[in-house]
Amino acid sequence: MAIDVRYPDGSWRSVPSELRSVDPIKSGAQARFLHGPVNSDPHWRFYRDGVTWRARPRHGALAILVPTVDHWWQGIAAMADAPALPDLFPAEDAQPPRAA
Repeated sequence: MAIDVRYPDGSWRSVPSELRSVDPIKSGAQARFLHGPVNSDPHWRFYRDGVTWRARPRHGALAILVPTVDHWWQGIAAMADAPALPDLFPAEDAQPPRAA
């Protein structure tokens, strides 16, 4: 389903929508469902102005769009996909290997 939403530049766009359950006793509404846009757009937030749905810029970030944390094993050199880089400055007390 889609619903038409008015954007700040005056244009109308169709956005994905859903039917939300409404409790008629608490809200005083006559309908049991509300047809409204899904608030999943990272740039726009939708609100109802009388009978018209409008969009306004979103501030902040959606929780589902926050960058994920790196996997726990990515900090372990032995488990890396690429070989580790050699040390640029060898330890001062390192001894060369002895011949047998």
